[in-house]
Amino acid sequence: MNPEKTEHYKTVCRAVIKNIASNSSRIGPVYEKINEIFIHYERYREIIHRNMPYRDSVIKTDPLMDNHKIAGAFFCSFLKAKPLSYIPDGSGIPPTYMELKGNEHGAFLFGLQVVQDFWIDKFHNSVSPIDKEIYRNAINFPQTTDDDHYIHWFVKLVTDGVDRYFDYQAEKFQERFIFFVSHIYFMLENYSYQYHKAKLHENRSEYLNRELTIRNQNPKVKH
Repeated sequence: MNPEKTEHYKTVCRAVIKNIASNSSRIGPVYEKINEIFIHYERYREIIHRNMPYRDSVIKTDPLMDNHKIAGAFFCSFLKAKPLSYIPDGSGIPPTYMELKGNEHGAFLFGLQVVQDFWIDKFHNSVSPIDKEIYRNAINFPQTTDDDHYIHWFVKLVTDGVDRYFDYQAEKFQERFIFFVSHIYFMLENYSYQYHKAKLHENRSEYLNRELTIRNQNPKVKH
């Protein structure tokens, strides 16, 4: 990652930490840990490369990491550094989900921002008009019938039991756990693509039906 990109994602990381901390006065941000996150990222990047096949088996060229693996590495790095902490206030009120899981939530959102940035790049690089329309939208989460979304469930899906597997310095560290996280991001991106594609076709179908209705209501007079 070049210096410009590194600074960009440090800014993104700071914004994510600030956003999570804004949910409660009992969540303490530690911005000094941002540099630590990027130190851990380099370690996770090495682990990912070690578990990927070479692009060229003769010259042993390492493959390029796709955006989902980069997001997975940042997820683990954020969680490893733990830049957010729960600060009890003596009120006796039990901590909320966000207060207890601020680092997990922040890690997921930080990785998601990486996927979103690459998604925007696809908009600029797309040749297909349909793809341009699709990538003009943001990454989308499934919604429930009451307009809620599943982001909390995606966080839980990724993080339940995560402490046993994600830490590269822990005894039970599983190197391929990073790929599990990256597949979650891939699934979200693929869902978003198919969702926006379906919506695009749906809107075009409604437009054509309206045009057809208007024409049938106002037939041309034959001479």
